[in-house]
Amino acid sequence: MLSGTQHPYFLRGSEWERLPFPCFLTYGDQTMSVITIFKDASLFNQLILLVLILLSILSWAVVIERWRYFARARKQDDQFFNSIDQWDAGVLHDCARRHPRSPSGKIYLAAERETERLGRDDADTWAESLQIERDLVRGEGERGLPLLAIVASASPFIGLLGTVWGVMIAFLRLGRLQGQPALEVVGPGIAEALIATAAGLFAAIPAVIAYNAFLARQRGLLRRADDFNRRLVVTIGGEGFGR
Repeated sequence: MLSGTQHPYFLRGSEWERLPFPCFLTYGDQTMSVITIFKDASLFNQLILLVLILLSILSWAVVIERWRYFARARKQDDQFFNSIDQWDAGVLHDCARRHPRSPSGKIYLAAERETERLGRDDADTWAESLQIERDLVRGEGERGLPLLAIVASASPFIGLLGTVWGVMIAFLRLGRLQGQPALEVVGPGIAEALIATAAGLFAAIPAVIAYNAFLARQRGLLRRADDFNRRLVVTIGGEGFGR
């Protein structure tokens, strides 16, 4: 049982050990329970926290999927370029087929199919086909990144909205109290308000880090693909491609 002067948001060590969820904040010999704060929060703040939790789960799902995508793409891109011993149509085709997750290899195979469909094999046709396929590969690499950008930019403001609402509720409660409010009365209301901002930052910080990291990887892969495309077009224009 809690003591008479102890607010239900705060639990002592022995009481804390029985909780299934980790603590959020300690104050002296007392520990603040996140679950209790959530249960005692207003319905609006509970909805805010649920939205932020959902956004965080979605962003982490994108982070894991994109991390696996870029790890495989970079590995196979390195293998693709290391396996090219000469700029010949047959060699490039075989190298691209052996590394299907290489962005540059994907671009080459797709452009090759397009030129065969058109029945044209000149440098200009190859340049246009490579550019079209490059844009398609770029779209594939950027899949999921807009969600990370939304979470990174919107989560702090959603959390701030919950904080403003919580502070308003806390002041309304204080207005109904007589005498000098004690910290045990003021503290929980402020904690309820601030936890929304903390939740927004917890959702936004990983999202913005992952977004910038993946965008840098995407740009690196595309720069390498652009260099490959230019060299390929020059080789084809020099009639030394061996098709």
